[in-house]
This record gives sequence, C-alpha cells and structure tokens, in this order.
Amino acid sequence: MSTNNAAQLDTEPAIQRPKLTWGPKLTYGLGDLASQLIWTTTGSYLAIFYTDAVGLSAAVVSALMLIARAFDAAIDPAIGAAAERTRSRFGRFRSWMIYGSPILAILMVLSFATIPGNAAAKFLYAILTYGLLGVAYSAVNVPYGCLVAVMTTDSQDRVTLNSIRLIGTNLGVVLLNVITLPLIVFFSRVGDGRTLTVQGYTLTAAVMAAIALPMFLITAFNSKEVVQPLRSTRVSLRTTARIVFGNRLLMLIFAIMFLAMTGFFGRIGVIIYYFIYAVGRIDLVPLLMAAPAVAGVVGIILFTPLTRRFGKKTMAIISLVGQGLSLVALYLVGWENTTVIIMISVIYGLASFNAPILWSMVPDAIDYAEDKSGVRADGTAYAVISFGQKIAAAVGGAVGIAAIGGFGYVPNAPQAPEVLGGINLVANLAPALFCFAAIIPLMFYQLSEAEYRDIRARLDTANLRTIRR
Repeated sequence: MSTNNAAQLDTEPAIQRPKLTWGPKLTYGLGDLASQLIWTTTGSYLAIFYTDAVGLSAAVVSALMLIARAFDAAIDPAIGAAAERTRSRFGRFRSWMIYGSPILAILMVLSFATIPGNAAAKFLYAILTYGLLGVAYSAVNVPYGCLVAVMTTDSQDRVTLNSIRLIGTNLGVVLLNVITLPLIVFFSRVGDGRTLTVQGYTLTAAVMAAIALPMFLITAFNSKEVVQPLRSTRVSLRTTARIVFGNRLLMLIFAIMFLAMTGFFGRIGVIIYYFIYAVGRIDLVPLLMAAPAVAGVVGIILFTPLTRRFGKKTMAIISLVGQGLSLVALYLVGWENTTVIIMISVIYGLASFNAPILWSMVPDAIDYAEDKSGVRADGTAYAVISFGQKIAAAVGGAVGIAAIGGFGYVPNAPQAPEVLGGINLVANLAPALFCFAAIIPLMFYQLSEAEYRDIRARLDTANLRTIRR
C-alpha cells in the first residue's frame, strides 16, 4: 500500500466497526486461563513427574524436553499458514479451537501417564505423548492468539484483550498452583504427603483437562472475526514468508519475546525443584507459586493502562527491568528466609506486566506489513511468534533441567549445598539475565501510536473501497 493517501483519508471515511463489548473481551480471557491449565501444568510438573515418578534421569528428561518442544515449535508456522487459509462457518481461526480442544484434553491426560517396561519404553511413550500434546496445543493456541488481530482494529482494545488474556493466564497459574500439588498428593494416596505417584499425576491431569475444555469452547463460540484481509489469503507460501520475515517490527518482537521467554520457561521448568529442595517447604508450594501470579494480575490491571500515556515500548522496558532486578534479589537473599522470598516474589509478579503489551504489538506489526504489502499474514505472523516461544521453552526448559543435573541433582533425596546453589542460580539469576537481554532489541522497536493510527486509517479506507466495489 502506498503511504501518500493522506488526502483521500479526508474524503473517504474509515469503516465504522462495532465497538468490542466487555462480553467477548472477558470470554476471550477464558481461553488463556484454559491454556495455562494445560501449558503451565506441563511446564511446572511434567519434568518432575518424569524424574521423580516415572524414574527417568534428569539428562534423559532434558533431551526429551528439547526434542519434543523443538518438534512442536517447528510445526507452528505450518499451523498458522493453514489457519489463515481456512474457510469455515466459524471463520478462519475459531474452527481450530472448536475441533482441536477435545483432542488436546485427551493428550493432556495421556502425557501424565506411563507404560510398564524399562526406561527406554517409558522414554518412547513420553516423547510420543508429549510431542503430540505440543502439536495439539499449537493447533488450538496459535489460532487463539490470532483472534486478537481479527476481533478489533483498535490498538488500545488489543492491549485490553491481551491484558485480559494475561489476567486469564495468571488466574490459571494461581488456580493450578493452589490445587495442583494438593490434588497430586490426594490422588497419590500415600500418607506421608511427599511421595507422589504416577496415578496422582494422571488423575490431576484429568481434572485440569476437564476444566479447560469447556473454557476453550466458550471462548471460540463468543469471539467474532470482524477483520478480513484486503486480499485473498490464498497467496503463495513464498509470498507469505517474504512478508512475515521481512517485517522488521515483527522480527524485533520475535527477538524480544524469545529472550524473555527463554528465561521465563527455564525458570518455570526448575522452580518446583527450588521450592521443594532449596526452600524445603513442600507444604508452601501452592502459596510460593501462586503469589507472583496473583501479583501479576494486579500488575497488569495497574500498569498496562499507562501505555496510553507513556507508550508500549517504555512500559515494556520498565516491566523487564523490574522483573530482572527482583530475580537478582531472590538469588542474592538465598533460600533460608521464606518470608523475604514471598515478598520479593510478589514484587516480581507486579513487574510482570510486559506480556500483554508485547502481544498487543504483534497485531500492530501485522497491520504495518499489510499496509506496505496489501497482504494480511496474521496466522503465519502469530505462528512465527509462537514458534519463537516454543523454541524458547525448549531451550530454557531443557537447559534448566540439564543444568541442575550437571550440578549433581539426585531425585527424592536431600541435595548437597552446591546442588542447592546451582538450583538457585538456574531458577533466579539466569532468568534475570535474559530479562535484561530482552531490553536490547526492544530499544530498536519504533512505531508510535500516531504512526499506527495513520496505518489503521489507510487500511480501513482500503477496506471501504473494496466493499464499495
């Protein structure tokens, strides 16, 4: 699209779209709450399920995580490209959620189970079920993420949608952290409260899947796709790839989120080891894991509205700095003072409001590319960002587990002081460094709110001409 159409903007009114009401906004958040019941449960508990319940070594689990997550990430662009080309009575993206979420729920349960046999058989079962779980999660979650770009054209509405989405994320984290470990203990049926069995994990996964499934369906049936491409999305894959990978704003967002998420997922994968073995308070795990998530909801509510005044970039930088500093503080205070750990964890949660801001930049970048090229590659663009997150999860999770194994971690046993120090480093200091690193590409992101409004006005005008023809 040419950028010299300003004069026509005064004579051709932009398309007037219905205002996005609070009903779809709130039900959209249910989708990420459901996602976290799947994603965060696996991210927080699957590694320790494999090492402590199934009996696989930390090195084997590290390799398993890396292989399964890398495969999962590799298919994200294919799912995005297929979704943006989908034609159904539910639109381009919602049908994937409607038909994919039941399969996802079943695979969630199968992933937290095992089979009789030796370690090799258990490894093959684990990598098969976890790999398929990742594929199913992508098939539901990539189209879910794409909905923000097609439910509204308003930049601040997109911040609101992503804020509600991330509130759903944090509420999901709170819910699962409050109920997951007690459920595992209950279903394990072991009196000492410390021996967690395969049965306990499997039945807990079934509960999570049963809660998540209707939430996915409610989200899908209550979200409407009002933004349509200027041109048919049935362009060649080569053209789509050229537009997506040539989108400098999107590639910067990719780099920012890759760095931030590598630290985040690396921490998620080992934080349960930190609380159980370093802090030594398995009874406080629900509180310790829920505290930053609850604070995260408060942080999103308090700070994301400030993007209207200070801009998305500035607020995202403030958030990353706050996260990094609080994690450094957690590393330095050690693990003996539980009260201080909880207090700093709350500060970490309050500072963790960058995710909805960064996700709201994605549809802005999609509109930016459509304005220049005339092609809307929203499914592929979201899939590329999701691909980056999956690779970050693979690298962060695998390296984190491998690192504590390298420090000498022994399942179901007291850990040596050097092992506890290593777990502290992996759970706190390493993620802090990734937060600081993510600020570097963020400094190069340049798209003001005024520039975006001009882009959106040109796109709406072009849509209006298409409708009139």
